[in-house]
Amino acid sequence: MTLSAGPGFGDAVLLRRIEEANFNGFPSEIVHMDGAWVTRLAPGNPARRVNSLNIFDPNDAADLDKRLDYARSLFQREGVPFHLRSTPLTPPALGERCDERGWPREGETLVLLRSTDRVASSSDQADGVNIQPEPLGNWLAAFAEIGGTRPQAVTPEAVDRLGRALARVAGVVVAFIAREEAGKPVGTAIATVDRDLVGIYDVAVAPVARRRGLGARLVHSCLDAGARRDCRYSWLQVTAENEPARHLYAKLGFREFYSYHYRRPLDRPATA
Repeated sequence: MTLSAGPGFGDAVLLRRIEEANFNGFPSEIVHMDGAWVTRLAPGNPARRVNSLNIFDPNDAADLDKRLDYARSLFQREGVPFHLRSTPLTPPALGERCDERGWPREGETLVLLRSTDRVASSSDQADGVNIQPEPLGNWLAAFAEIGGTRPQAVTPEAVDRLGRALARVAGVVVAFIAREEAGKPVGTAIATVDRDLVGIYDVAVAPVARRRGLGARLVHSCLDAGARRDCRYSWLQVTAENEPARHLYAKLGFREFYSYHYRRPLDRPATA
């Protein structure tokens, strides 16, 4: 897999820093390091990004089969379906081994990047909706109330696990809630600051409040949070099939920097 970054947006060093920020922004409960191979496990959390094998060096392919089997045994021990998260830093030989074993490729995801400069001004309060940072507990309740980003993300166990993960973040976490005048939540977003990078997660808008520009305002709030903390770049992830979100982020100045996908054995079911 090759980088798709445009001129001026750095190189593989920046890619690695974003991958590190992704790890730091959503810590797993169990981490095992084997050279550049990092196994992340968060039993009970439906997100594959915190339940996957990740590799940080495309040249670290020694003893590939033995290390792959060991990583799979860690997933089996915790009762978590195995997934390899394949990024541009994954050794090509490992991708070839997945092909040989017939492991499907799924969950195509784009990592988008832009500077933290605002593309347009927007008020924290407009159309009767106010966007402000709030304590994490409030944010989790609002995220669950509006339905989150998908049904699997707002089960009681998933929300509990998400809260535990965010509480373990060593860096700055800014949790935004959009509320109507009566106080009812209609949108959420999270900004995590890691060095000069601000990551944007869990941009969710309640069905009744969509098509009013609220998603863009939430993203602007996250960009501002990063700019106030001297972040140079903002990044986020979006599934390749999510055309509405991709269109929104393109309008906001984000562009594709790289992509990743998952590989899994056929003897284990797919997860969300």
